[in-house]
Amino acid sequence: MDTLLAERACERLILDFVHRLDLGEPASVAELFTEDGVWEWPAPGDGRRSEGRAALRAYFGARPADKLSRRVMSNIRVTVTSKDTAEATSYFTTYRVEGWSGGMVPAAPPVQVGHYEDTFRRVDGQWLLASRILRLPFGGPTPRQGRGAHEAVRTDRAPFIPFPDGTEPPLSQGVRTGPLLLTSGQGPLDPATGDMPADFAAQALRVLTNVEAVVAAAGGDRHSVVRCTCYLADRAHFADFNRVYRDFFADCSPLPARTTVVVRPVREGVLVEVDAVAVLG
Repeated sequence: MDTLLAERACERLILDFVHRLDLGEPASVAELFTEDGVWEWPAPGDGRRSEGRAALRAYFGARPADKLSRRVMSNIRVTVTSKDTAEATSYFTTYRVEGWSGGMVPAAPPVQVGHYEDTFRRVDGQWLLASRILRLPFGGPTPRQGRGAHEAVRTDRAPFIPFPDGTEPPLSQGVRTGPLLLTSGQGPLDPATGDMPADFAAQALRVLTNVEAVVAAAGGDRHSVVRCTCYLADRAHFADFNRVYRDFFADCSPLPARTTVVVRPVREGVLVEVDAVAVLG
């Protein structure tokens, strides 16, 4: 009987998570975790990780008010591993749209299909989530209600650095139109710090990583890239660039089509920049 009660309590946590995120107060999801609880999306996801209730409350509470989602949970399997611990795997399907202003949204395919890997701990007689890991083998960009033929792509995992006067650059990091994604030129800035390496090879790798981050934000990866335009500040770096580029796309077949030109970048210290076209879906 104790095992059955524990299984039921953990199943209820899984369903309460979805109910609070989709129909309740998103920030309150944090209360379903232990004080040191963890939510993460490890590689090949985007590496996001939140640890502790304060971080979880901030993460889930940042959910935009115009994002409408409904998650369908299924195949919930709980295994009780001791009187105070358990683990579970549960599958989910997510239907989601941004820019929601109320009313019914026309039916469309799900945006994500994946599963959660959970661990649970009983604290003072109450079962709580100790960790939740997201596994997402099927995923794509969230559609926007009422959008036109084009959709802007934005991610904090690629640089979008304001000008010295605080204004944002007048561009989109990427624009999706149908199955195509066109990225803006990506420079060698670290998206978290804004720092730029001095070494050319390090700049080249940072640039290509930033390009992939924009593509990933739209639901693709480096295998989705079909064309790159590459801009070098000095033709003497051409051989080094080819080496970094070849290593970066080593597991891609066919390699993206490519044009490389020598230019004078606008930002001081930039030695290389790349923009790309990717095919998604």
